[in-house]
Amino acid sequence: MFTKIKNLSPWLWVPVLAGFALRLAILIHYGPGLNLNSDDVFYIDSAKYLLAEGKLVYVDHTEPTVHIMPGLPFLIAGVFFFFGTGTAGLAAAKLLMILLGCVSIAGVYKIGERLFSPVAGSVAAMILALYVPIAVSDNLVATEAPTTAAFVLFVYFSLRLGDTYSMKDFFWVIGTYLFMIMFRPTVALFPLLLLVYLVFKAYPLKIAFKQFAIAAALLLLVLGPWWARNYIAYDAFIPLSGGAGNPMLLGTYQAHGYKYGPTSREVIAELVEKYPDASRYQQNIYQMEVAKERIERMREHNPEWLQETYTIKKFEIQWKAPFYWIEVFGITAEKVRAAYQVLIWTSVASFFLLLAFKLNRWRELLYLFLFFAYFTVMNNVYFAYPRYNQPLMPFAFLFIGGAAHVFGLAFSNSRQKKSSPSEI
Repeated sequence: MFTKIKNLSPWLWVPVLAGFALRLAILIHYGPGLNLNSDDVFYIDSAKYLLAEGKLVYVDHTEPTVHIMPGLPFLIAGVFFFFGTGTAGLAAAKLLMILLGCVSIAGVYKIGERLFSPVAGSVAAMILALYVPIAVSDNLVATEAPTTAAFVLFVYFSLRLGDTYSMKDFFWVIGTYLFMIMFRPTVALFPLLLLVYLVFKAYPLKIAFKQFAIAAALLLLVLGPWWARNYIAYDAFIPLSGGAGNPMLLGTYQAHGYKYGPTSREVIAELVEKYPDASRYQQNIYQMEVAKERIERMREHNPEWLQETYTIKKFEIQWKAPFYWIEVFGITAEKVRAAYQVLIWTSVASFFLLLAFKLNRWRELLYLFLFFAYFTVMNNVYFAYPRYNQPLMPFAFLFIGGAAHVFGLAFSNSRQKKSSPSEI
């Protein structure tokens, strides 16, 4: 074991240690009580109630919730079981989030190393390690840290699977997918993106059918209890979460949408008044119906506004700024936003550079691009929000690392040519 640790490449452990140090410094300086006063507080409350009462709730303790997936409350409840629900337990939960953040750093290094070189992986990992918005998110009890870590590992092992066809890599892929889906239902269609990649890799059909059957069985095994619980609670088949109505309704107020009808608060208040006995799940269904009506009204009144809202405007909302609600160590939101803009545009340029100079990796680059397209479309349909893009940032940094590899290789080749003796 110690031999393996000793042999770890500094290209890997330097970014991981840097990332751990930054995240730990935030935890020590601001304490375990650092929070958004938003969903992270509700997740902590949910975990405490789950541990005390054995019931999964969210905000409202009077009814079982399907507004969220159960992954984070169960994960944090497990931490609280061993360390208590006080300051020590909260600090342990934050430390777990930090360690998951370090897994993301190590994972993006491994992807960069596999696709390009240790230099590429290390550059991407170091940017991720020092990227302050994610370092702050890794100090919150929220879905970002576990989802990002699993997402990075899912991509890494799916890239390996495309080459090895091995059952070991397959189980890593399905395992990380099932882990992710217990935190964020928006990742549900990831297997379709993987399918596209494996088709381009000419994956053997016989192995594919076998692994698909195993994956389906594992999906039923893992999600079956969740489906049964939801059916018992609401007499309805709820495959993932039942909270999509609210973000879809809020999404109709973005860009040109705010020009139509009463405000979202007024709509929600009216629905609560109209259906006072409705559960939060039922209220989400009603909100979904109102959202569809608002979209149809916009389409009838001004289809150009509708198209612009759900394409250009929401795209701009998603990608124009980072998610950075809490400023740390005097690093202002303005500075972070400026750095973010540089990183995003550098990443875009790097992606096209890699397409030009690493054409042998076009399948992998396409696979990564599909995730950006997937999340962008998904968020455009519901609620465009920079926070939802955060799990994609490691891959944006990966493109920059790949470009650094290309430039480094070109510089090295140029020096070799200059140092070589000229032909006589």
